[in-house]
Amino acid sequence: MQDDVKVREARIPEKGGAPIPPMRADVHSDSDPAVETPVEARQGFLDRPVLVVLVAGLALAIVGWILAEMWAY
Repeated sequence: MQDDVKVREARIPEKGGAPIPPMRADVHSDSDPAVETPVEARQGFLDRPVLVVLVAGLALAIVGWILAEMWAY
């Protein structure tokens, strides 16, 4: 973990320069217990919650069904 922080800080430009590329998973280790980088340990990306996407999709499907039933008759 300390090494990850040092590597990340070494990539920070002093002034301006290119942006820091996103962290990528390193080569997997075979040590016991497993040693993982923060990127490998994360189970999912910090994005929209899955529940919100599922509920919104279900709501759109229901609205579409109701509109199709109203249009058919």
